[in-house]
Formats: sequence, C-alpha cells, structure tokens
Amino acid sequence: MAINPNQISVSKIYPGNYTNVLRYWHEAKSVDFLNENGTSETLANQPVGGPVGVIFRPGWIAQQAVGYVDLSYQALGSVNQLEYYTTPYGSGLNGDNVPFTNASVIIPSPDYHKDIRADITNGISVPSGAYVYRVGLRLDGGDVVSSGVGGGSATPTLGLGPAVSVGLTTTPTASGFFATVVGSNSRIENGSFNSSNAWNDANLHAVTNGTTQYKLFTVGNLGGAAASGLAQASGVYDPRAKVGKLSGKDKALAICEVCWLVPDEPPKRSDVALQPAGVVESSIYTSTSPSA
Repeated sequence: MAINPNQISVSKIYPGNYTNVLRYWHEAKSVDFLNENGTSETLANQPVGGPVGVIFRPGWIAQQAVGYVDLSYQALGSVNQLEYYTTPYGSGLNGDNVPFTNASVIIPSPDYHKDIRADITNGISVPSGAYVYRVGLRLDGGDVVSSGVGGGSATPTLGLGPAVSVGLTTTPTASGFFATVVGSNSRIENGSFNSSNAWNDANLHAVTNGTTQYKLFTVGNLGGAAASGLAQASGVYDPRAKVGKLSGKDKALAICEVCWLVPDEPPKRSDVALQPAGVVESSIYTSTSPSA
C-alpha cells in the first residue's frame, strides 16, 4: 500500500486529546528541509496549516473534510468578498439564470482575511492510498426547488460523490459511493440530511489512481434504474434569491462531509522511547554495538 507523501504530514491527534477540530483546510507550498542524511531537499505542493488527522488506531490516520456549496448564489471566483456572489441560481420562474447542477465544495479558510489565507475552492480531494468510509450531506439555510427548471424532477435530489457514473450509487463500493438527499413535490426541505457509511474491506472506496475529487451534483437515477448508477439531473435553485437580495436570514447551503483513512508513516527514531523519560539508546537498555 503506497503512502501518500502529501497526506502523512498531518498534525496528528492522539487518544486522550480529541478536543481539537479535524480541520482539513491547508495551503500548498514548497518546503525546504534537511533530510535524515543532512541533505537539503525541496518538496513541492506540501500541505501547510493542515490537514489534521486523528490516530484512531495505531498505524492509521482518520481525516475529515467538511465544506459547503452555496445553492443560492453562484460562486464566480472573484477575490473581492463583496462581489464573490453576484448571480443567483434560478429558472424560468424567477429569471433567466441557470439552475444549480454541480459544483466543487468550498473549504472555508480559518482566516477572516481571505486575501491572506484563501478558501479552498477546488473541492474535497481525497489522496491516493486513502479509503473513504463515510460521505455525509445536509441542506441548511433554506429550501431549494426544481419548479420551472427544464426537465426538472418532482423528486429533486442532491448528491455528494466522486462522479456521476454507471455503477456509482449510495451503496458503498470500492469504486466510490454517494450520499443523497431526496425531495418531494419539486422541493428539498431545509434541514434534510443523509449519509452513506462503509466499514469493511469490501466496500470502502479505495482511491488508487491519483487524487479523487468529491463534488456536489443534482442527480437522478441513470436510465431510470436505481441500481445502475446516478446521472446529472436538471437542477435546483433557491426561490428566495434575487440579484443583490435574499428573502430570508440564511442562504441555502449544502454542507458536505467526506471521511477517509490513510496509512501512517512508519515510526521515526524520535518515536523510539523505552520509558517516559525518553531513553532511546543506552548501553544498559539497548545494544548500540554490533555483536561479534
């Protein structure tokens, strides 16, 4: 099993210290360091400031990525926070704007000043060598509807998963799986939530070829058969959202969660402690000379 070098450098939480948040947000930078032989090396695209993983079982690191997708306004990529959301999703009933169909999850920065530490806007990227065991999804802030959307479904569905594809459903498999929330009467109600969970070797999603991005989609059953997979659906929107105005307290957000396991790196010299005082090498406790 390959160890992903961009994910083993996490800030580890050990048993008895679970009060910390499993923050996924991080920056990617080039890092200069001295290796074990004292040679200077530069590693590219290394995570800085996170992610955080918990040692829930010796040899395995558990990580959790939590982010959101705004279903009221389109994120158009502006770095100006006053203009970050300029165009609401919509339909023929509330304007000519397109409905929401799919988007990358946004991982918010822990810093108020986004120009210093920006949001991660390219989604939840699960590293190679990881095993996804949980996908969770919640609608929070307001209802979304499919009324007036061309080809809109009476049972609109939001799905968080790796790709709309044959064979990928809410049933956990080694190829990947979704969590979905399903509406009725052309509406998904605020507060709707669901999760898909896997916990055995047969159905953990094994990420083997590079990173896999989990995104949010509006989905429907592929070919009308639930077991065959999920396909891109027509879309939904927040009926309260207008240009420059929202008729409500909160925007409709899809809160997205993906949890996975990665193998930890083998212990280092500093991890070899024979007693609490940290004795590592001693003629009393260990042999530091080759035997004859």
